[in-house]
Amino acid sequence: MKLIRYYVANEWFPHMEAEIFFSEGISVKRKVVTDLDTIALIPTNFGEMSFMIGDCKTLRNQSPISRSFWLSGLMGLLKADKGLILLTKEIERDHKQLSSNMNISLMSENDFELYVSKTCINYKNVDSALCNGEIWDNFFELHKKYPSLNNAIKYVKDEFWNINDSKLKLRKTLFIIRDIRRELNPDNKEHLALLLDLIALFSIALNRVVLDIFNQYLLPETKEHLSRELKIWIWGGMDQFNYWNKLYQLASQKGNDSEIELPEWDNFVQLIRQLLEEPYATSHVPLLLRELAFSSMDEGVIQYSLSNQLAKKYPQSAKFAFLISSYVCKAALLPKDFNSVITKKIMDTQVY
Repeated sequence: MKLIRYYVANEWFPHMEAEIFFSEGISVKRKVVTDLDTIALIPTNFGEMSFMIGDCKTLRNQSPISRSFWLSGLMGLLKADKGLILLTKEIERDHKQLSSNMNISLMSENDFELYVSKTCINYKNVDSALCNGEIWDNFFELHKKYPSLNNAIKYVKDEFWNINDSKLKLRKTLFIIRDIRRELNPDNKEHLALLLDLIALFSIALNRVVLDIFNQYLLPETKEHLSRELKIWIWGGMDQFNYWNKLYQLASQKGNDSEIELPEWDNFVQLIRQLLEEPYATSHVPLLLRELAFSSMDEGVIQYSLSNQLAKKYPQSAKFAFLISSYVCKAALLPKDFNSVITKKIMDTQVY
């Protein structure tokens, strides 16, 4: 939780306790190969979300540098840019230096206190539901209370972080939401929290999609031009699009004139066009949505201020959160009350 607080205080998107498995394995049941204690997605000056892994261990019978070697290999596998290891014991300087050469900060708890004081002035003052460990526990245990939501919670906790392709993340997250739509009740704050968190993950994938489109076109000439090329690109290029489109035509029996596309395609194209007006601002949307999700779990108990501060500091992120949530609610065929409740939550962040 020290690392999570550090991430949130720096306005980085936090995650914890994700299991990593080999997605191309042949076992009937996927085998967990390792786990990540914490993850941070860090907005950069170019609108991207840099991937950082944080590890916490006691290492009673293990050398600190061996943990750095492990993390370096995992960073390569997951394409992480930075690593941070927090240990309970003191560490030799040579171990720290070699770790630094691998872009890993290796430090003891005492080191971390000094590190925080020099790199995060808001560490002690941040007021966020994401810094409440009990909410994390309750959120990840929702499957015990709602067995029908188990797959969605497993996706949030683990599966999303095992997918490298942002376009696949986008499609799959939307499918997961559509799959549980009949199990969700807008009057249930825990259901609302899960939905908001899934939309937060959708916005992470959408950030990469928007930046890739922006880097190619800046602003497409026409909506029709954007629609055609976006449709092909979302499915992995022309070869993949033709493959999946043929399967879609056969399965749907709609004939050769039909084409595979995301639900509410025209609305999705319009959403992308709106996000392209300020593409770098999309990197601040996921944290706002996840904070709203976790604060929903604790609604009526504690009033957290982080979401208001984020919306004030990044006003475009609140607007984009509204646009993205509205699209997802419509595309996933959710009851209209969900969009109303989420819209109110986002609008309330403007009152500070």
